Amino acid sequence: MVDNTPERDEDELFDELERKMYSGKRAYVYTAGVILTTLLAGLIIGIAGAIVGGPTCDAGKSSFICSRTWEILFPVVPGVISLVGCLLGFWQTYVEWKNFRNWRPWLAMCWVLMPFTLMWMVSTFGVLILGVK
Repeated sequence: MVDNTPERDEDELFDELERKMYSGKRAYVYTAGVILTTLLAGLIIGIAGAIVGGPTCDAGKSSFICSRTWEILFPVVPGVISLVGCLLGFWQTYVEWKNFRNWRPWLAMCWVLMPFTLMWMVSTFGVLILGVK
């Protein structure tokens, strides 16, 4: 059996290890996952609320969120997903920092997740508090 892999010296191996260590790919994928999961949960709850129907849709006041149950679920479930995702991002930043790894991409992604979480809560919690009128 012939090994066709080229010989690599220690410097090349060290450079590859350093590139992997300083890569922020995990942080970027995590952030995109939290945002997409939040939006997908909101979309699924909204569509399910429209399909099930309810008194608000029957009265012609709404065509998207049709009962008080869906008015509560629509802001809360995606809001919890986003908030937990944001807090776990901060925790991962701490873990990376504590273990002397590259924590900067995680901190940067926290600055993406925090405003996203606040945006979701501010824009949808009005439905939770006031309902669809």
